[in-house]
Amino acid sequence: MFNELTNNHAKELAKLQQKKYRILHKKTIVEGIRLIDQLNDYGIIFDELIISDPEQFDSLQYSAKQISIANEDQMKKITDTKTPQNIAAVIDIIPVPIKQTQFLLYLDGISDPGNLGAIFRTATAAGVSGIILSPDCCEIYNPKVIRASLGSVFHLPSETHEHNWLKSIKTTIIATTLEDSTNIFKFERPASLMLVIGSEAFGIRKEILQLADHKVKIPIPGNIESINAAVAAGIAIYHFIDK
Repeated sequence: MFNELTNNHAKELAKLQQKKYRILHKKTIVEGIRLIDQLNDYGIIFDELIISDPEQFDSLQYSAKQISIANEDQMKKITDTKTPQNIAAVIDIIPVPIKQTQFLLYLDGISDPGNLGAIFRTATAAGVSGIILSPDCCEIYNPKVIRASLGSVFHLPSETHEHNWLKSIKTTIIATTLEDSTNIFKFERPASLMLVIGSEAFGIRKEILQLADHKVKIPIPGNIESINAAVAAGIAIYHFIDK
């Protein structure tokens, strides 16, 4: 039932920590029981399940094409956390195309993996239709993004488009910005919308702001310059979801 993980195979799996190999092989590696449980709930069939405790597997119910046993050194090699758990999985990267457009997000230059993952997780929880990423966003299959999203990058439809793509979308574009904007809590949701969230450092680029139908802001009465991008996205998303 189980195969012993060879050192050569462990070296190949460790390469999946690098973006170029994820793109080349169209695979990525995830780790941790909680994340793998969630991916299993999404109906993911794992390309390979890697465990360091065979007895633990008896209590798990996963669909996997292959199950490998790794030693402690191999598990450290193939994962990117300082103290890896005793389970990891290889997953095929299969993009989920956007089919519904009632409530979309456009993420402009979100470069922090934790923020990007948190936005995916919140958007999934809120029932957002899909996420559009600008090409300079962090890669969604980065292990840190996957962990922060609790695997929702494999479930929530997403695509990557240049900002000019927004010219073709037939929906209300709402940009979150502090300049020349309306208090978001006084702005009602349109029938369909594209909510634009800007980068952590630079906000939304001018070319996108020029395409926006409306600009909204989250009030900041306290003495601080701005709100974390993922937090701001969460506030805005939950303001606009169907009540």
